[in-house]
Amino acid sequence: MRRFIQLLLVLLTCSPLVVHLAAQPLHNQPVVTLTDQQDQLSLEGKLTYFRDSSGIRTVGDVTQLTGTSAFQPVTSPVPNFGVITAAQRAKPIWLRFRMENAAPQPQSWLAEIDFWCFDELQLFIVDESGHLLSTSPVVGWKTPATQRLRHHRYFWFPFTVPAHQRVTAYLRVLKHRGTQIVPIELVRESAYELTVQKSYLFWGGIVFTLTFVAAMSLIFFLNTFNHVYSKYIFCLLGLVGFFIINNGFMNQFAFQEQFWMPRQNVYFLFPLVLFYSQLIFVRAFLPLRYTQSRRLHTIGTVVLWCGLVCLLTLTVEWIAPLSPTVELVLVRIFTTFYWLPMPVIIAYIVISIVRQYNGREAWLYLIAIAPFYTLNLGLVFANLGLLPTYKAVANFAYYAPAALFEVLVLTIGLAYRYKMDRDQTERLIKEQTIQQQRTYEAEVQTLAMKNSLLIEKERIARDLHDNVGAHLAFVVTNLSHISDQAEKQPVLNGRQWSGQLRTIVKYTREAVKLLRETIWAIHQENFTVEEFSDRLNQYINRYVQETDGLHVDAQITGSQTQRLSSAQVLNLFRIVQEALNNVIKHAQATQATVQLHVQSDGHINLRIHDNGRGFSWPNSAVTEPHYGLQNMQSRAKELGGTFRMIADEGTTVEVQV
Repeated sequence: MRRFIQLLLVLLTCSPLVVHLAAQPLHNQPVVTLTDQQDQLSLEGKLTYFRDSSGIRTVGDVTQLTGTSAFQPVTSPVPNFGVITAAQRAKPIWLRFRMENAAPQPQSWLAEIDFWCFDELQLFIVDESGHLLSTSPVVGWKTPATQRLRHHRYFWFPFTVPAHQRVTAYLRVLKHRGTQIVPIELVRESAYELTVQKSYLFWGGIVFTLTFVAAMSLIFFLNTFNHVYSKYIFCLLGLVGFFIINNGFMNQFAFQEQFWMPRQNVYFLFPLVLFYSQLIFVRAFLPLRYTQSRRLHTIGTVVLWCGLVCLLTLTVEWIAPLSPTVELVLVRIFTTFYWLPMPVIIAYIVISIVRQYNGREAWLYLIAIAPFYTLNLGLVFANLGLLPTYKAVANFAYYAPAALFEVLVLTIGLAYRYKMDRDQTERLIKEQTIQQQRTYEAEVQTLAMKNSLLIEKERIARDLHDNVGAHLAFVVTNLSHISDQAEKQPVLNGRQWSGQLRTIVKYTREAVKLLRETIWAIHQENFTVEEFSDRLNQYINRYVQETDGLHVDAQITGSQTQRLSSAQVLNLFRIVQEALNNVIKHAQATQATVQLHVQSDGHINLRIHDNGRGFSWPNSAVTEPHYGLQNMQSRAKELGGTFRMIADEGTTVEVQV
């Protein structure tokens, strides 16, 4: 402990000596040579500074210090005098640099201060003998661009260096609040227009690109209604505002609007919006709400409320003036809350990578924001004196490519995410459509099956009614007649009753036969032509052949393996049955031919011809009421074919399917 105290005393004792040794009298300060070959000159290593602790020194007072060690060399590439937090503590800083014109003619140059939010700036040019050559008016951020020496968002101070002379420039800088960075360089008067045009072209491209990406993100959002795209738009608008504010575009083109907030608080607004919009976006891009790390989501919500506190500190002066103590407290609160989103964002990234919640998205986001926020953190460390203030962290032209890199990477990632979401949506729609189609087809098949069953039931009912029902009705009628006769008179003529009973038995057997034929036809779904031929021959030989001297010849030709449905078989069988019954009952024929030809493509030709008396109707159409013939015609129509009946050397029945 004693050694530490001794070392501290030595350092305190040596500090003034170190400062004194580092101080530079005017004659030892490096000189900037103005040449005809260069349009821009850097002042790095050529600047010295003096802090005016009294705050009242004039240029005459400062020039009296030329032979003293009051001016200290600026050791940082860009002058940075830290952060000032209160107007009462702000004191002027004098920057000094020397120039020499070796040319035989005077040279006109401009001193550019590449930042906008200074309260007071004034440039003095003094010759070697101490005479004041030129004095600029005092300008600052409250000076409209139209009233400055050059109509520009930054501060440009013109001066002329006489031929073969050496001059000294004194720049008085005063800033009441914020970072005291003074990015200064020299630009030849003749190169001013080209330099300005390049600057506006560069920043116009940056703002246009960010706005275009925001518009594309809006299209993504309107197509998907995914809130990650709306929050990304908020992020992009924060970037646009960041550059518009920090590059002085608002100060130039919306001068009155910058006074909507007290003091220079509008200067802090969009950086605040940028950081908190990044937190809002990362909470949607790397969600942790429904994970084991959901506490971080809660912390993020609390930090967002802190952002509202920051907005309150920026606007509280609307309500009442602030005392120096209250102002200092609010500045401390704002500074603390201003940077709160950064550690939370870093925590989101680390947890997402380590716990593999959204690993790929977290790496993508980390790669995207690394350049831009590295520059921001570099500026913070430079303001605290922990790092030199390099040109890259002091000039926002370097922030723009870093921001575009962030936007490019995140846009590619979000576009890929949009494609994945769209593909998933299309896949779900396709699967839903296929499922609906399958359901529809199943319902159609069910309805078709029900319809087929209904048709089949109707056919069976018709067959039973037309054939079996008729025979059974005949049996019932005859039995009723026999019963009535038996009640009225005693049995006298047994032979007559026996004949009637045999007739009843005959019709009963006929009904059974018809029932068996119907059952056979509907027993299976389809038959081959050969199977149908066998059944048809069996029927003819058993019930028709040689009835009343009739000889029937069945000729089945065509594809024997062609399959016929049960409906086709039953209808064809009934047509043949009805036609042969008509031949037996009405034709008085001795010869009948049944010809069936089935083609491989499903076409059917049925022809029943006899050599009997024959009968027909005009145009081969049934015009008189004849139930049996209408039944054949109906069955032909049910088969999807045509029915004809022709009297030509007998009677011919034709069915074409």
